[in-house]
Amino acid sequence: MIMKPQVQRIRDLTLVRRGEGRVLVIGCDSSASIGNKPMDAVQTPPGIAGYYAARVAVMEVLSIGAEILTVVDTLAVEKEPTGNEIIRGISRLLEEAGLTAAHVNGSTEDNFVTCQTGIGITVIGEADEQQLKLGCSRAGDCIVMLGEPLVGSAVLEQEDSLCTIRQLQLLAAAPEVHDIHPVGSKGAGYEAELLAELSGCRFQPLPEITDKLKASGGPATAVIFAAEERRIKDLQSRVGGKMEITGYLRA
Repeated sequence: MIMKPQVQRIRDLTLVRRGEGRVLVIGCDSSASIGNKPMDAVQTPPGIAGYYAARVAVMEVLSIGAEILTVVDTLAVEKEPTGNEIIRGISRLLEEAGLTAAHVNGSTEDNFVTCQTGIGITVIGEADEQQLKLGCSRAGDCIVMLGEPLVGSAVLEQEDSLCTIRQLQLLAAAPEVHDIHPVGSKGAGYEAELLAELSGCRFQPLPEITDKLKASGGPATAVIFAAEERRIKDLQSRVGGKMEITGYLRA
């Protein structure tokens, strides 16, 4: 009898266990009313909109330790010129992750004239279940933020403060890093609480960093990760970027 794959929803990811220790990791995100169409609320070049729309889902899949197999874009705009500009932005982001145009597929809206930008992104990756960074943290670990939580125009104004794709890949490849969560609109504090819960712990934040823990991370401009405090200095030298301890995991 053929066993059906086991499907699990965790965080913003879907995990599909297919047997023999292999797991498909699927993430998605959407962006609306950000672009250069007449009714877009935030006016920005389509390439920028595509870059940051792809960033969130790509970082979610990479953060769990998966290798990206394909990225699918579903664009609610015409192919030329807007769709192609968005795709160029997506491709720029994927180049940072070491991927090529062969990894991208998708569709555009060419039957009707559109007056507002809509972008959907689905990322499919694969990992060895034993290598997943999922609920691996333990009491005593410190929770570190890499990057700054930014949203809106601050993202473009402070690009040097963002956690880069390469930095995330280095964290994901480091065995001393137990779990990684990209910071979204609910803030680093929410992600730290979730990380702690998935590991059977509780999060004890540092009092002086409370306000930053509430700030929106927009398009995953920062990540949090768990590791032993004695490992942080070495990680800092290898990964780079601004790292800041936000609290600790307690039993």
